[in-house]
Amino acid sequence: MSFSFLGSRPCVSLFDNPEIRLKDVPQGAASILVQLTQADREYGGQEVRLPKNGILPAGALRTFGPCNPGVYQYEVTVKSIAGEVLGRARQSRTFPDDNESKAGPN
Repeated sequence: MSFSFLGSRPCVSLFDNPEIRLKDVPQGAASILVQLTQADREYGGQEVRLPKNGILPAGALRTFGPCNPGVYQYEVTVKSIAGEVLGRARQSRTFPDDNESKAGPN
């Protein structure tokens, strides 16, 4: 998975997600749960239908934050139509400068 904070507006009540690109999605995937965290703080997330092209467009879901500079992580959990977890992907980036973080797995 990949994403970029470039162009994101900080410190808004509800933060529109940046575009999130998924690749090598497991067969049978129907939905994704997308969550935003910073260390042990959770900023929320949503479960949405998996886009056929693997690209979750910017603004497709909302979370609380980011606001303060630091390392933030999106985690995507891929689920089957029955709700079975088929896989997970994570990527961390610094906000607001958008450097890829060495703090977590991609």
